[in-house]
Parts: sequence; C-alpha cells; structure tokens
Amino acid sequence: MKKLTSIFVVTLGISLSYGTEASARIITEISPPTGSGLGNTFCTFVQTPVETPNPNNDNTIEQSQNVIPNFPGLSCTPITYQNVAPVDTSLFVEPSGGTTEYFVSTTVVNETNTNWNGFRFQIGFGNGNNFAPPELILLPAGVIIPSFDEDTEPTSSQFTQLIQDGSFSLVWSGGNVAPGESVDFSFSLDVPDDLAGLNFYESFTIRATPVPEPFTLLGVATSIGMGAAFKHKQQKKSK
Repeated sequence: MKKLTSIFVVTLGISLSYGTEASARIITEISPPTGSGLGNTFCTFVQTPVETPNPNNDNTIEQSQNVIPNFPGLSCTPITYQNVAPVDTSLFVEPSGGTTEYFVSTTVVNETNTNWNGFRFQIGFGNGNNFAPPELILLPAGVIIPSFDEDTEPTSSQFTQLIQDGSFSLVWSGGNVAPGESVDFSFSLDVPDDLAGLNFYESFTIRATPVPEPFTLLGVATSIGMGAAFKHKQQKKSK
C-alpha cells in the first residue's frame, strides 16, 4: 500500500469565555478525531499530550522544535477515511505569554471507493455541523486566532499544487490518491496571543477533507442512473 502522510494541526471545540489572563498560547493536548469521513470507525477517547520545548518561538526560519508527529496521536492514527467527508480534530491550548509555532505531521489513508485529486485543511472552531471557519465568526477587537504559517513550506507526498487561501486554509491538488493508498502532508502552525489580553477560546479545530475526482463521482452517478433504468425496464417486462 502506498503511504501518504498528512501534517497539520487539529482543533476541537471553542469556549467563548472572556478573562483578563494574557492569552498567548501553547497546545497542551489533542482530542481523538471525529466526523462522518471516519464512517463506522471507533476512535478510542484518549487525549494525546503535546510537548512544547520551545514556547513563544514565532517566525522560526527552520523547522520548529515544537513537533506534533503522527497526528492526531494516540487515537485513530493514521486517520482512515471510509467516506469522502470531513474529519475534525481538536487542539486544546493554554496561555504562554507569546506566539508559539508548531510543525505537525500525520498520515491519511483512502479507504473510500473514490479517487482523490485534492485535499483541504481548514482552521476553525467547533466540530461537525457546528464547525465554523474564522470568516464566519465575529471576533472581538484584539483577538488573534491560530493560522497556518509559511515560514516552513507545506509539503505533500502526492499533490504538487498548493493554494493557501489566506491563513486559515490549505488546498492541495495536482495529484491522485487511489483507494487503498495514503498521503503525507506537512505544515507549520502559529498559535498566537491576543493583543487585548482576552481569553477568547480554549481550543480550536482543524478540519481535513478529501477532494474527490470529478470523473469518479460522475461514474458513480452514471452507474446508479443506469441501474435504476435497468430495474425500471425489468419491472415493465414483468407486468
């Protein structure tokens, strides 16, 4: 089986609480992934602790010493997709006094019946139907949220083209991941403080979604349509 590794940061729910404590943050732990992309896979509910040997290291030229390998960690690694649908992973944070940069890596496996010709990572808050990207959230003045960092260039073992849609989305294309194969990604993540010293959130989410090959979907739809037509024809003959 071809192996593909995905690097990214994962996020959990959002706690919209306010406080006076300074809100520079480090990642402390990662929750098991959730989402319809997992199908009937059961992920053991165990939190993965995250070590941060070099806090407040923003804008490092080389790969950050704060590494999250084999994301998401102790549960459901590698993330195995049974459906072409999102998988959400949550990261919990706590104040640290500055902006901390992380380098994250993970493996994503295609166990769907569809070829993928792209893959997308999004930063947001909440999981499932409650997931919201930053552009849909009204943030108080001075609040800064996690973002993908360009200091260390994102990489993929299968896709060659990357569109970085602002700071909160990575969209990969220019490749193919067939059923039974896996793919590798890597990128850096900034976890910042709030300028106004607000403690606006206690966790954030990274949503990871495969992009299906259009031809594959067309083929599936055509097969379904032909099957329905054949069944209708047989029913007419039997009357």
